[in-house]
Amino acid sequence: MKLPSGITTLVLLLSITFTVRAQDTVLLFHPTAYNLELFQKLMDDEIFQLNGYHLLGVYHPGERYDYSKAKAYIEEHNISHFSLRKIAGELGPENLFMENAASLQFRELFKCSTGALFMGGPDIPPVVYGEETHLLTQVTDPHRHFLELSYLFHLLGGSQNPQWKPWMEEDKDYIVNGICLGMQTMNVATGGTMIQDIPTELYGIWNAEEVLALPRDQMHRNYMDYLNTECEGPTSYHFHRIILKKNSFFTQGIGIKKGTEPLVLSSHHQAIQTLGMGWKVAATSMDGKIIEAIQNIDYPNIMGVQFHPEKPGLFDPSIIHPMGCDSTINFQEAIENSDSYPFHLAFWKYLDEKLQQNRGN
Repeated sequence: MKLPSGITTLVLLLSITFTVRAQDTVLLFHPTAYNLELFQKLMDDEIFQLNGYHLLGVYHPGERYDYSKAKAYIEEHNISHFSLRKIAGELGPENLFMENAASLQFRELFKCSTGALFMGGPDIPPVVYGEETHLLTQVTDPHRHFLELSYLFHLLGGSQNPQWKPWMEEDKDYIVNGICLGMQTMNVATGGTMIQDIPTELYGIWNAEEVLALPRDQMHRNYMDYLNTECEGPTSYHFHRIILKKNSFFTQGIGIKKGTEPLVLSSHHQAIQTLGMGWKVAATSMDGKIIEAIQNIDYPNIMGVQFHPEKPGLFDPSIIHPMGCDSTINFQEAIENSDSYPFHLAFWKYLDEKLQQNRGN
């Protein structure tokens, strides 16, 4: 007998819920083979251990990425603590910030997980934060953004829909961490807006040569790849210092000592402009123009960083990146003899400890 589609969906969701509840579960949005391999390396190197946790990759079928590659990675490496979950249902700018076709699936994911991780990636469609598209904004994967924005709105609510009751009210210890795009998505999901291009909008600069001539703390990516160097593509990543705010999760939670100005690894041309509902600033750039980290005012385990603490080269000295035609960089070597290296280790230790505290809840 064929069951009605609604019942079939519910049975499937319940089956998934019971399966992942066999272990505590962390959601990973945009679970590409690269991102799965990245977290496996962090686990193998005991940087981010995730002991006892199942990593459930969440994606939308409309995303540009071919998730058969992620499935093949899991199967080829026989990794039982990773799995994938496709979210069905039409999502678009008109229905992200309300109950929609994915809400029931979001609800089950929230109830069966301890937290969620959001990774770096391409520009968010400006239409979702009420702006027209800058000529330097490149929207390449809209359905990825729609999925992540909508799930985060369901959790946190936003000024777009003040009547919405955030699901976080049911579990204030739920953990969310966003990296680069992930932090930007957290902000936009709650009603915030974006600077669509840092050099042109903040510094009035329209060419790569002038950006490369800026003081290093005012650069937020390496623009060497914009020049026709006729050599192997330079890394887009760039180190600069940040200022940690007093009473932030860095100083009060992680325990980073007052006055530390760690070097962080960045690769972005956009940044938060106005904060969405419920956020405070946890770190800024040295000139104060770029928000480098945010944390939620009401929910202590919700935080995001604009930089990239997850890059393998920070912890693996064997990884060398080209900087230009005649120069290379070893990320670990760049920070190993400063406060910046223990800063990165402490970041992942803090997140891991939060997850371990919440196991079984």
